[in-house]
Amino acid sequence: MATEDDNDNTAQALVEEIVRRITFDTRKPAVAFVPEESVKPDLLGSFLGGDSYWSPGGVPVTAEDSSPLYPLAQIRCSDLDLPGYPTQGLLQFLIGTDSLYGCDLSANYDSEAENGNRCVRYIPTVPEVLASDEVVTLPHIVRDPDRNIFTPFEKGFHGCALLAEHIEEAVNNECDEFDPAYERVINQFDPEMVAESEGVLGDVEQAVIDRMSAESAASWIQVGGYPVFTQSDVRADYDDELVLLKVDSYDDVLMWGDSGCANFLIRRNDLEQLDFSHVLYTWDCL
Repeated sequence: MATEDDNDNTAQALVEEIVRRITFDTRKPAVAFVPEESVKPDLLGSFLGGDSYWSPGGVPVTAEDSSPLYPLAQIRCSDLDLPGYPTQGLLQFLIGTDSLYGCDLSANYDSEAENGNRCVRYIPTVPEVLASDEVVTLPHIVRDPDRNIFTPFEKGFHGCALLAEHIEEAVNNECDEFDPAYERVINQFDPEMVAESEGVLGDVEQAVIDRMSAESAASWIQVGGYPVFTQSDVRADYDDELVLLKVDSYDDVLMWGDSGCANFLIRRNDLEQLDFSHVLYTWDCL
């Protein structure tokens, strides 16, 4: 006769096997960018935040009202080794200073081309030497509700370099891909075994989610892999959309509302054409 410990071990083994299979079935390549908080941004490299960025001709990128857009991040594409992504040049992500940081929460891919309060800019050729007259220097700003100026960055953060690391990431439960992936795997097991495990764990799916969250390879700043949503998946067709950049909240550095996450999503065909005019920029929080 099975003991309580035996039943618990069986249930835990089931969870481990489900996690293993979902991870194997859904893994995607990604590049994680690790902040080097003590290293100043290299304006021709990958960096987060800061008071300056490199711009051809020294021309600043501005919003619809002619106010400057501020650098959220820059990715040097030679740091990427992902199928379909550019391998040379720079990707710059610049955002507005309104209370939503230049995000239009009602936007879709088509309307994003008309959003002048944020910019994803691709610079195909990176010079070998930084030209000082092509550096755009901006006054450092943080949240300032009295002046109606906002950024997600915390006071005192002036940017840092990013170090690239290649990873593989499995789907997370905040993405629409998770439910069908879970169903495909759970249906491979004896329903009676699953029911017995439910009796031990209470909810097998939640146990799987908890285990996958604890073991996730996902990073705070990332290109490729899967997006993170705190409310709901905003994508209409997740088979055709790629993560151009994901930036999660990080203590003492930046905060999207109440511990939220920002995603820059691009359709596969647009990325192949190096067309960054329709990138969907969205963030949500708890």
